[in-house]
Amino acid sequence: MDDAPGPLLASGRDGDIFEFGPGRVLRRSRTGRSIAHEADVMRYVAEHGYPVPKVYDVRNDGRDIVMERIDGPTLAGAIEAKPWRITALARALAQLHKQLHAIPAPDWLPQHGGTAIIHRDLHPLNVLMAPSGPVVIDWANAVAAPPEADVADAWLVMAAAGPDNPSFVMRVLLSLRVVLVESFVRQFDRPAVVPFLRPVAEVRAQDRNMSQREIATMWRLVAKEEAKLAKRT
Repeated sequence: MDDAPGPLLASGRDGDIFEFGPGRVLRRSRTGRSIAHEADVMRYVAEHGYPVPKVYDVRNDGRDIVMERIDGPTLAGAIEAKPWRITALARALAQLHKQLHAIPAPDWLPQHGGTAIIHRDLHPLNVLMAPSGPVVIDWANAVAAPPEADVADAWLVMAAAGPDNPSFVMRVLLSLRVVLVESFVRQFDRPAVVPFLRPVAEVRAQDRNMSQREIATMWRLVAKEEAKLAKRT
C-alpha cells in the first residue's frame, strides 16, 4: 500500500483523518507528537470485546495510525436525524460507558486513582453509529480512574457544549439536551457521580477549545448538583 494518505476526511482538535485505501483511514497527529498510546488502548479494549476501529499499523514514529474506516453518522448526528430516538440513544451511550468501565485497566495505562479504563471524552461526537452498531473513537485521553469521573465528564460536556450563536434549528436541537442528559445520567448512581463533577470541571475549564459561555454553563451545573446532593445528605 502506498504510504501517501489520500484526501482529508475529517479534522479533530489535534489530529486529522485521511483516506488510506479501501476500508482504511490514517489518523495523523497535527502537532507531531506520538499517538501510539491511542493505538495501544484501542487494541487492548478490542481484545476485551469493546467496539473500536481495528488498528492495522502504527507508523512515522507513532505519529500515524492506520485503522479501520467506520462509515456512519456520529451519535450526535443520529439524534439530530431522529430526535424521537433520543432516550434510546442516551441509554446506548450509557451502556458504552458501563461496558468500558468493566474492563480492568492494564498496568501501563496512566494512573489517575482508579482501576477502570475511562475514556475522558466519551460523548455523542466520539461515537460513530456504524451499520453493525456503535463504535467509539478518539482515545487520546484514556487513563485508569474511577468510572464516575468518565460519567461526570460526559455529563458536563453534553450539558454545556454548543455554539455561542446557534441557528433556530440548532436552538431547537439544543433544547433536547435536557432529555439526553437526564436519560443518560439516570442510568448511573447520581449521588456517586456528583462529587466528581467539580474536579472534572476544573480540568475541562483549562481546555482552550471551550468558550466562556460553555465554562459558565458547566460551573452552574456543578453548583446546582452539589446543592441538590447536600440537601439529600
